[in-house]
Amino acid sequence: MIVLNLGESGDNGEDRRPHGHKGGCRPHVVICPGYGAENFPFPNEENLVVRALARHKHNQAIARAAAEAARRAKTGDTTTAPADEDDAEDFTGGGKSSGHGCASSHKRGPDLDHSFIPGLPGGKIPKPASIIPQLEKAREADVDGTLLVAAGGLRELLEDGKYDAIVAERFDEQSDKVSWARENMDPKYLPAIDSLDGQLMKLRRVYLAALPRTLDGLRAQNPGAGDGRLLEAAIQVLDEELTPIINVLRIWTDAFGQQRSGKYHELDAVVFSVEQAHYLFDGNDPTSSLTAELKTRLNTKVYGIGNLYVARFSGEGPATLPGTRGPIGAHAIEVPHDERNFITLMLILYMHEFRHDIFHDVEGLADELSAVVAKSILDAEQSGELKLSKAAIKIGRQSVPTANLLVKLMVDTIGEVDADISGGVLLGGPAYLFNMLSTFSAFNSKRRGVFNTPKLLRTESNYELAQVGNGQVSLTFLPHPPDYIRAHIVAAALDEIGFNKEATQCRALADQGVGFGNIPEYITWRSTEGKKDHPVIQIPVKDIQAVAPIVARALIRSQLKSLGGVSTAEVINWTPEREAKAQMLAKMLMEGKSELPTDKGDIHVTYVISAATLAYWGLCKSGYQPRTAAAIVEDNALKMIDQVRERFEARMAEVKKLTEAAEAAQAQTNGGAAGEAGEATDGEVEDTAGGDAGGAPAASEDAPATSDGAPSDDDSDDTGGPASGGEADEAPRTK
Repeated sequence: MIVLNLGESGDNGEDRRPHGHKGGCRPHVVICPGYGAENFPFPNEENLVVRALARHKHNQAIARAAAEAARRAKTGDTTTAPADEDDAEDFTGGGKSSGHGCASSHKRGPDLDHSFIPGLPGGKIPKPASIIPQLEKAREADVDGTLLVAAGGLRELLEDGKYDAIVAERFDEQSDKVSWARENMDPKYLPAIDSLDGQLMKLRRVYLAALPRTLDGLRAQNPGAGDGRLLEAAIQVLDEELTPIINVLRIWTDAFGQQRSGKYHELDAVVFSVEQAHYLFDGNDPTSSLTAELKTRLNTKVYGIGNLYVARFSGEGPATLPGTRGPIGAHAIEVPHDERNFITLMLILYMHEFRHDIFHDVEGLADELSAVVAKSILDAEQSGELKLSKAAIKIGRQSVPTANLLVKLMVDTIGEVDADISGGVLLGGPAYLFNMLSTFSAFNSKRRGVFNTPKLLRTESNYELAQVGNGQVSLTFLPHPPDYIRAHIVAAALDEIGFNKEATQCRALADQGVGFGNIPEYITWRSTEGKKDHPVIQIPVKDIQAVAPIVARALIRSQLKSLGGVSTAEVINWTPEREAKAQMLAKMLMEGKSELPTDKGDIHVTYVISAATLAYWGLCKSGYQPRTAAAIVEDNALKMIDQVRERFEARMAEVKKLTEAAEAAQAQTNGGAAGEAGEATDGEVEDTAGGDAGGAPAASEDAPATSDGAPSDDDSDDTGGPASGGEADEAPRTK
């Protein structure tokens, strides 16, 4: 019997790890959090040696088994070879301490007097004579043991450096990049650089100490083997043991290296866009309903305002290695290398990825959103607002209430659904629908090409079954809903925030993506195990379309305790005024222009990345070859983002200057008031405190009227801001 756990989501973020679910979605741009500790839990020398020797033994067993299997296949031998207990040992990477002769694993007896030597008087070592006797011949030739001592010492010195080249080959390049970063990057990165440098130094020392001991162990395990082969084996198993850690640290060092090369300016746009998304979400815009008090109650586990980021292009695709830690003080963004030449077209999708991190990072947010969505669906069905085409759906021999199955579907896919709405739509507007659908279509047609792929959007996915006892199994939908569903959910979100025309276009484009003659009646889920006795689940498209507006409204409008009692739309939203600015910038990009206007109010990075997609679509619609269109947009959009960043940084510097001046004035006022306290009246003290010092902070916190005199919309979009050249006393803002 299949049971639905409506209170537990199947989306825990694991699909964004290397061995997670295969959802068929675009590769994730995963942010690897830099929340490491000073004392990174590297394996110590002894544990590393034990694990390396166990790994070598395991590798030998696998090689012997493969050779034996090949021999049997060649000779047709069907007899069973006797099992080797040692070879059959399950290898998990941890190894076992027994059998490896580690001194620390043996119990020691009572302390012995190691100066006792049997056969000598009293059993003790005699004190040496004051003059060491020497043979006459040696004395006459003036020859002693100095040559031997010197040669032996030199031999030991050579031995000490024997493995330096091996270690240097593995760590010097990374250390060089860290050294460059220390000398050339902004001082704000120094904590991360110091942390990373310390971790690399420690890893280097452990590797250098473990290599000769591993070689000794292999020599004991493989008597008669040549030192060259043993050294190769020792290096191999140590590399295998430390590769996961080295690969994690390389994310940060590669980011420094790509900065050093000067060839990857596009990464600056990625970092700035993600940092600005944090400014907005954390309520650092005066239009946000997150008050100062509420912001202090917004509990995040890892990410937050003012966090630093680095980014690298990766040929292996974005991933986070679980159970590892990066350096203190900076998060790393993995960016697919194949997006480098058109990164501005993809940045709007990075808002979706940014929301994934917020969803799992704000304490209580994921659970609260799951509960809100589930309750909204069930309440709507009970009240009659949600009208379903059928009351129940057959799953094998079972009949499951359709409303319950829809709740399970939305709760299991809540992470993706929320990222599409609260990350894509609310941060990027209608441009998100165009980018999402074209990206899905591009990925789904990679093998055969767009014109040879009859269905560009997926209408199927998978589910998993897990035993829960008593003959029951629990069902979990994989975290990524089929593309066609996501299009209708995005359309519902656009309707919810007032973009009805664009919502209608989104649904029409979704139909075009699956083929106008192939519009599905059902969305299908199949078991990940592919077993014939596992049922196929089919949910009517009409019912998914009916539930989409309820889900969108719940995610956008619900007051959330995890957000301090406000809704997501009160923190981030996309308005017609913002869309008008994005359209203005899109027209400029299509015309090959990049100079931002100074008389149009705020221009934030989210407007530019929205405009990039709109401009690309506009140029394609105007008959431009797609590569040409992308190149025009990329060149000018990067220039626009540079201007937004420069103006923002200037605003931040000015706000800092005003804040420091206010603090200095306040300190001077307090000092003067303290000196005159014996003579001044209470009223005089109040007048002094309420003077210039009190006025300065107000000047840096209150948003003034627009610098160009333009009327301000409800969201204060037209007030002077970081990209508008507004008044110097305005707080920095992003949208």
